[in-house]
Amino acid sequence: MEARLRGALQSAPELLPRGSRVLVAFSGGSDSLALLHLLRALRESWPLTLRAAHFDHGLQPESAAWAVRAAELCRRAEVPCEVGRAIGLTGGPAEWRAARYAFLSEARRRARADRVALAHQRDDHVETVLLNLLRGPGFRGLAGIPARRGAFVRPLLGFARKELSGYLRATGREWVKDPANRNPRYRRSRMRYGLLPALADREPAIRRRVPELGRTALLAEGGLEAGVRRLLSTAGYRKSAGGAQIARSVLLGYDRAARGRALRRIARDMGFLVSRRGTRVGASFIDTGESGHGVDIAAGLRVEREFDRIHVRCVREVPPDRELEIDRTRARRAGLQPVRLGGRDCEVRWGALEGTERWATALPLDSVRFPIRVRAPQAGDRIRTRAGSRKVAKLLMERRVPTSDRSGVPVVVDADRRVLWVAGHSRATVEPADPGGAWFAIGFTERRHRHDDSRGT
Repeated sequence: MEARLRGALQSAPELLPRGSRVLVAFSGGSDSLALLHLLRALRESWPLTLRAAHFDHGLQPESAAWAVRAAELCRRAEVPCEVGRAIGLTGGPAEWRAARYAFLSEARRRARADRVALAHQRDDHVETVLLNLLRGPGFRGLAGIPARRGAFVRPLLGFARKELSGYLRATGREWVKDPANRNPRYRRSRMRYGLLPALADREPAIRRRVPELGRTALLAEGGLEAGVRRLLSTAGYRKSAGGAQIARSVLLGYDRAARGRALRRIARDMGFLVSRRGTRVGASFIDTGESGHGVDIAAGLRVEREFDRIHVRCVREVPPDRELEIDRTRARRAGLQPVRLGGRDCEVRWGALEGTERWATALPLDSVRFPIRVRAPQAGDRIRTRAGSRKVAKLLMERRVPTSDRSGVPVVVDADRRVLWVAGHSRATVEPADPGGAWFAIGFTERRHRHDDSRGT
């Protein structure tokens, strides 16, 4: 097993580069325990500095005891372990996952780790692809679980669940068993213990073929995205105040499916989500629409033709901002509230996240002066990170945020007007007074404007 993992790391050295500081996401279950010991066994031939982090969701009476057990397993492995706990976590698996990832991101920052190693294995990957297939995904959904996403890596995707548990039994190691994993209330449990075994009985090779499908889908998605980038570049795609423009003559050299994908990409850059019907209408108008006319492809988004130029314009009026203030009492309870910044509508969720947030972070409750406020950037705003203090306006400029979009970037400040977080761009350095204390999770979901109707003029 150690030799196979070493071979996997040698073939993809970007997963865990030699000499990396690695934080192992450690539940105490069989997969994460196997990951911890496999990485520990490789430390001489593949030098790594290991730490672990366990997140207590607080959802079951036994969870506190499991956290103690997880810390003990790490102590026996001579790997330091940080234990975090949730406050008032409810909802379902997506919300639990978001809270867990927020904790792991903060634990990684405190440990100054280069990577966070997750214990997803081949069976998890197969389950994810099949669950996505039931939802009707595109190529991206069929690709399944990525081996790497930013600092989060999954070194065990080439191993089966039975192989990992067999490795632990052969070495005499016991792991924490969570009965919730078999709860038929959850879709993944039904897939894991119902549908997938039934499929494997009929098609024993399914666990091998599904990952092959995922690799093919990933290549196909990458090819389509690369094609759209080439199309937009060739067509002279340019952003402008309130919209974008592109050469119609170049677009006509592609089929309607490619034109539709290009339109969706432009709309996404402008903060809009266009439906399938809106995409068809826009692609058709590029083909047959007359100069001086246009069609609406989404609420507030219009495609117009001016001779050989196609313009995609934002036509909605910018309403006044609607900010949000959260005091300490509200911060200790899960909450959800819409805000409007720079004409963009967002939902702010705190205390318990869903996993669908576009941006999310966590702040130590004992080091933040409440109330905190969610607002647009203001003149004079500065954020202090480990690299020093810098102007928020300069940060957004360096991140190439268009001037017209900067007023819609959420900024979280405390009672002293100290900038804690520029959502999606930078988080201030806020050290917890108590590393084991409670954390305040907050996330934003952009409410894009969807519209299925079209009106020609």
